[in-house]
Amino acid sequence: MHRIREGFVRVLSPFGGGISDISLAPQDVTAIVFWTKNAAPILPYLDELRNLGYCFTFLYTINNYPAFMEPGVPSWGHSVKIIEQLSGRFSPAVVRWRYDTIVLTQSLDWKWHMGNFRQLCRSLAPYSAECIFSFCDYYKKTVRNMDLRAPGYWRPSEAQCRDMAEEMAHAAEQWGISVASCAHDFLLSENVTRAGCIDPEFLSLVVDSPERLAAVGDLKKAPTRKDCGCAASRDVGAYDTCLHGCVYCYANANPEVARKNVSLLRKDSPCLDPRVAGTNDGPAAVPDLARRSARSGPSDYRRIGER
Repeated sequence: MHRIREGFVRVLSPFGGGISDISLAPQDVTAIVFWTKNAAPILPYLDELRNLGYCFTFLYTINNYPAFMEPGVPSWGHSVKIIEQLSGRFSPAVVRWRYDTIVLTQSLDWKWHMGNFRQLCRSLAPYSAECIFSFCDYYKKTVRNMDLRAPGYWRPSEAQCRDMAEEMAHAAEQWGISVASCAHDFLLSENVTRAGCIDPEFLSLVVDSPERLAAVGDLKKAPTRKDCGCAASRDVGAYDTCLHGCVYCYANANPEVARKNVSLLRKDSPCLDPRVAGTNDGPAAVPDLARRSARSGPSDYRRIGER
């Protein structure tokens, strides 16, 4: 909320090292998408956000994994209560459920996943009509962390993933929930649609003015990786700053780095990346990083939170 009140957030690109100051003024923000596993900390501020003129929605991940896989994530019961509060205070359109990422181990086999998924469908059916899911992509740092902290994991074949996705679709259908695959088009079928996590059709349900509705309609597709179905957005998060410690995480190198980075942040810091020094008046030099600072004009979505 410090950044909302100051009217901008500073973002360090993870790819080129450039720094941008992104306007958070209400007139420059079509909607905020909170991508999260725990919305409890933001709950006390949502009325303030609304009163300031912001629209928002949540991509809410609930996997119900055991602690060895998601050591810092709240229990599924806690998460369901938070979603119930969000739906009650605003509308069911505010929340979309993610079952992501699907990891298979000796103890978390497909039988476990299907029992777990059915239980979550039953609990979340009153609050979400869609489930976005994906199977784990094994990047180098993912493999490194899985080898260290989740021995016995295995990678299903594409054929196995298709069979699993169809079984999930049939289970979800019993509770009135559709399923959509995130960034894995080989899973698409009559029962499994392509996910657009930043989705103009969905977000048109939460914007509050003709101008914002028109801005949603004007958004272009802007995939962030192969098979991504997202529209354009600005991600204002930072790598290696999430404390959930999920073993499969794509954004954290390891939990120790994330804890160190968070310990270095100030509440009034203009950027989530502690390597970016500076004040609200402007960024300071960042060693070994190119710098670019430009206030944004009218924009698309501000995507806040972690995967």
